[in-house]
Amino acid sequence: MKQLRGIIVLLLSISLGNAQTKQEIDSLNNRLVQNASITTDSLLSIYTTNLRNAEKLNYEKGIANSYQQLSVIHTYRGEYEKSTANMLEAIRHYEKADMPKDVAYAYGELGYGMKRRDMDKAQYYMNKGIKLARKQEFLNTLSRLYNNYGVLKEMQEQLDSAQYFYEEGLKLVEQLKFEEGLPYSYSNLAGVYSLKGNHQKAIEFFEKSMEIRQELDDQKGLAENYTQIGEVYLAQNRNEQAINFFQKSVPVARKEDYRFLVQYNYEKLAEAFKNLKNTDSSLFYFEKYSQYKDSISGLEVQKKLAELNVEFETEQKENELLRNRAELLQQEKDLRKKEIIIFSVVALLVVLAAFSYLYMRQQKLKREQLEKEKELEVALARIETQNRLEEQRIRISRDLHDNIGSQLTFIMSSLDNLRFKLKDEEPEISEKLKQTSIFTSQTINDLRDTVWAMNKESISFEELKQRLMNLLDQAREMNPEIYYSLRTDSNIDPERTFTALEGINFFRIIQEAVNNATKYSKGENIDVHIFEKKQKIFFQVSDDGVGFVESKIKKGNGLRNMQKRAELIAADINISSNGNTNVVVSKKIS
Repeated sequence: MKQLRGIIVLLLSISLGNAQTKQEIDSLNNRLVQNASITTDSLLSIYTTNLRNAEKLNYEKGIANSYQQLSVIHTYRGEYEKSTANMLEAIRHYEKADMPKDVAYAYGELGYGMKRRDMDKAQYYMNKGIKLARKQEFLNTLSRLYNNYGVLKEMQEQLDSAQYFYEEGLKLVEQLKFEEGLPYSYSNLAGVYSLKGNHQKAIEFFEKSMEIRQELDDQKGLAENYTQIGEVYLAQNRNEQAINFFQKSVPVARKEDYRFLVQYNYEKLAEAFKNLKNTDSSLFYFEKYSQYKDSISGLEVQKKLAELNVEFETEQKENELLRNRAELLQQEKDLRKKEIIIFSVVALLVVLAAFSYLYMRQQKLKREQLEKEKELEVALARIETQNRLEEQRIRISRDLHDNIGSQLTFIMSSLDNLRFKLKDEEPEISEKLKQTSIFTSQTINDLRDTVWAMNKESISFEELKQRLMNLLDQAREMNPEIYYSLRTDSNIDPERTFTALEGINFFRIIQEAVNNATKYSKGENIDVHIFEKKQKIFFQVSDDGVGFVESKIKKGNGLRNMQKRAELIAADINISSNGNTNVVVSKKIS
């Protein structure tokens, strides 16, 4: 009844003309277009008019809600770019009207509408909406966003995540005591449990949903629940129980004129009896399924025939009227002038309508052209900004290499000269100068690695591998008593690339791990192993040294830096000791 009343109010608003007051605008915006029984063309016209009326009143809430309704309508029409544009306009006006709850919901709807086109952006906008709703504790909005986010996870076959968000949504529905929402949350969870093979849990949640629908007298929902439970039993090959629930669903579905559910139940009953090798009953229900299917088809045919009969009778009546009119025109010549005037007025109206249509089409084309020009301006501005950033990056890397690099080289040369002069007179100072010179040399190498990364948008696996080989060569020169090795598995794609940020951070983490092993492990072998496993790439640094006790180790700057670098590129890092030391950094790859 609620859906029917909404459609009646919607049709009344059409017949009475454009909404003029804020109350009338809100009344129309509060209707669910999902439940409307009129065409999307009509809905588009209605809500475009509603938007114009809200704009005339400078009514920000009405403008925002109208844009949101238009976004939903464009989604149903498959016009996704317009849907996105309208929802973004809705968000802009919600923010202008200081309506944070609606901003959060609109971000969620924007993401949910993009789930079949761009899952990454869909999750981005959904997360943005969820964060806003969480921050300000908009629990009703958050319950709907959690359920919709669960659908995104289910589409990606991330069933554990889907279950988590369905459960979070259910907690909020229970907290808000929103009884009408409980059956849908229970059904969502039941569906996940069924997909995960937990049939008993699925039945429990379907039964919970069924209990509430009995209290709400939702007969169609009850019929669906009976059938869903029967399907779970059928999947378990528990045919007797499945038959019981399919048979419970049939009379309820018949009473509600839910014809396709009746037909589906007959089909499933035939299948269950066939599994039990009860050929007579299986054949009986298959014939009922076929008859019901034919009867549905027959009803559709009768409906078409009835429509054709109505059209034919209408045409006959119109022809009869035309004949009568022709006879009257022959008898009454004075009516001809009036008819000529009427036809002239109609022709004039047609011409005016044609001109109006052409004018509106021209205006629409102008607006589309302006939108494209704006998009081009934004794209050009973005390119210009990127070019300026690239020039700045190149200039900074050049300054680092030419100025700071040359200055460090001069300092290292001066230290070596001074150490040569003092090596006999002041051996302690000479040794300190040597260590300072070595540190300066390492700093120059680090600077070169940083400049190398800054000058690239992406770094290939082969380039990174070569840098690691150079690192180990330098380590061998400094520590000839230690054997350093680099191994890469053959299944790694040599064409694989990393972003400059990923490449330099992988290199720095491995560099830090090698340095730590060299300083503290007291081992004779340090091995760097690169391999791929389960859609992840792994960089492992291990030694055969003394290891460490994890409970006693103090995390210095080196360990903290490795962890921060891993977080920066969304990688995982694990440092462990089992008689030796292992540092493993890994990242998911596409």
